[in-house]
Amino acid sequence: MTQILDAAQDLLALYVDVFGGDLLRYLLGAGGVFLAINLAMSRQLAGQKIGERKIPAGQMCREILASLRTVAIFATAGTMIAVGARSGVMRVYPDVSDYGLAYFWISTALLIVLHDAWFYWTHRALHFPPLFRRFHRLHHRSNRPTPFTSYSFDFGEAVVNGIYLPLILLVLPAHPLALLIFVTHMMLRNALAHCGYEVFPARRDGRPLFGWMTTVTHHDMHHAYAGKNLGFYFTWWDRWMGTEHPAYLDAFKEVSKPVTAGSVRLGLVLVVLFLGLGAGGALASDLKGRYAAPGLSAIVEFTPCQVSPDRRCGTLVWMWTPDEMPHGEIGEVILPDLEFDGRRWVGRLKSPQNGWVFRGEVTAVSRDQLHLRGCAGPICAQQTWWSVNHLAKVLGHGP
Repeated sequence: MTQILDAAQDLLALYVDVFGGDLLRYLLGAGGVFLAINLAMSRQLAGQKIGERKIPAGQMCREILASLRTVAIFATAGTMIAVGARSGVMRVYPDVSDYGLAYFWISTALLIVLHDAWFYWTHRALHFPPLFRRFHRLHHRSNRPTPFTSYSFDFGEAVVNGIYLPLILLVLPAHPLALLIFVTHMMLRNALAHCGYEVFPARRDGRPLFGWMTTVTHHDMHHAYAGKNLGFYFTWWDRWMGTEHPAYLDAFKEVSKPVTAGSVRLGLVLVVLFLGLGAGGALASDLKGRYAAPGLSAIVEFTPCQVSPDRRCGTLVWMWTPDEMPHGEIGEVILPDLEFDGRRWVGRLKSPQNGWVFRGEVTAVSRDQLHLRGCAGPICAQQTWWSVNHLAKVLGHGP
């Protein structure tokens, strides 16, 4: 029974952590685009406004509430990925060198391209009248979408969108940074598609500068003409399958502008937002180097384990007051066989103070900061450790 309770507690803690990351991504993505484009740059982009953007009272509140449910569903999918990676069913590898840098970029591109195909065909299926009424109507209640429409889904639609990543990871190994790039790109493109201002640049003849990419006009027309413009990132499927609206290019020409200094500045704003989204959810997937426990009471060095190099072992290399740590010895591995589950390193953590063995995890918040959490039965504890290099710099003794 204790093991079941420990497993349930660990699963709940994992879900809460994933939910927090997904919620932050939605708030930064949808909220950031809304603040940057719909508010701060609305005057500058007045000529690129698509139609009369009269948002009905209560629409954004409805969208945000529906989006919270979507975040909860997406967090369930993220928890599935972490559990699947931990069990070996899904391959989320911690070191880029495991597959090489070329594979890293190829797999990142594949995640996006395959998601576009998944989205097109599931989206097209959701427009089948019986499915539309049950699974997709809520999203189309926003005839004049806002960035907050991006996650405004019925329960079934959220499940269809959320299940893509767990399914693809059954067959496509991916690095955590590739997953981060994918979900950040997905969130930003989604929020942009619903912002109501044509932010994608045009050529001199008024056609999209990047004709193979969907624009804001492209998706905005989907909300006006539901059976058309079903693609997410790219226009390929709509053109191949004849579902692109025939008036799309003319509509784009009316609200777009050729590349100017202003559009370059807007592009820089979006790049900064993209990088900010990535930094907000950044995860240092590798675990190595020396870290100090609170109060500089001990220093632990993380290295690949000798028997299993894909796992990490934490060795006690220094103690401030050995008498206060009677259950630890210099050179002892107090964090053995930590296994990466796609988000953190999980395993056993021994306390040199009292000898208790905690079942817990080590999360790399950044290259210089670790968050440790563990439970020994009903007793749980958590700590923040800092890298020795970081502390040396703070104290003025670093390079």
